Amino acid sequence: MSEQTTEPPTGAPSVGPLSVVEIYRRSVKAEDLRFNRYIARPKAAVLVYLLRPTPITPNQVTLLSLFTSLVGIATLLLCPGWIGLVSAALVLHLAFVLDCVDGQLARIKGLSSPVGAYLDFLVDEIKAVLLVASCAGRLAIDGRAPLLFASISPQVFWLGLGLLGVCIAAAGISTTTFMRRPEYFEAVHGKKGERVAGYTKWKEPTETAPSSPFKRLVLLPIRLLESLGKLTLHYPAWFIFPALFGRMEWFLLPYLCAHTLYLGRSWLTVIWKLGR
Repeated sequence: MSEQTTEPPTGAPSVGPLSVVEIYRRSVKAEDLRFNRYIARPKAAVLVYLLRPTPITPNQVTLLSLFTSLVGIATLLLCPGWIGLVSAALVLHLAFVLDCVDGQLARIKGLSSPVGAYLDFLVDEIKAVLLVASCAGRLAIDGRAPLLFASISPQVFWLGLGLLGVCIAAAGISTTTFMRRPEYFEAVHGKKGERVAGYTKWKEPTETAPSSPFKRLVLLPIRLLESLGKLTLHYPAWFIFPALFGRMEWFLLPYLCAHTLYLGRSWLTVIWKLGR
């Protein structure tokens, strides 16, 4: 669900000192969002440079990222007013920067491992579920009336929506884990998957012939919607803006819509692939 994963490629640790610029260059991915490339990863490169000579391990950084997120979520719930919202957003941003640190630190120190990748994925999804719950809780505490459901108590509406959102996010996490299993890949494609770098990712079969212009045109709206959904789910890139305007519903409602669409798309795929 979330973008940041700790990739576990094999290889020896880097030899010799690396500059911050070189660390940054090694961390950039071809499919990176601009937010990651120009805002998060430069900060992460500085932290990697400082942490490389220390005994701190990548898994410890991953756990520190989780702890930092918990501090941000506590701030969101316990600190009232605009200052509390902005402070929570800044702490959550720091947690994401730390999440960008662990994978690169693992590669530079030669400590990459599959279990580290699993831990990173686990922490990311715990953050997502807690963020849904805490945003709904904050809106209930503030008593902000929902725009289209003014007759319903704000506390009842936001807590009910938060409960539904937690269920949707948890179901999405479970579905993602299932679809990334090698057994699912083998059942769908009829052959064993070839593992590639990343959390339980497998090399998908490539098309034998290029798709027709008509097919590309038909799929274009779907791909645009998927791109928008991925950007929405990547909350560190835009969580600060609803916080700055003091409107957490501007975050929670699109975020839950993206989770719902993702869950629906995933289950349509599972039903289509396994239900025939």
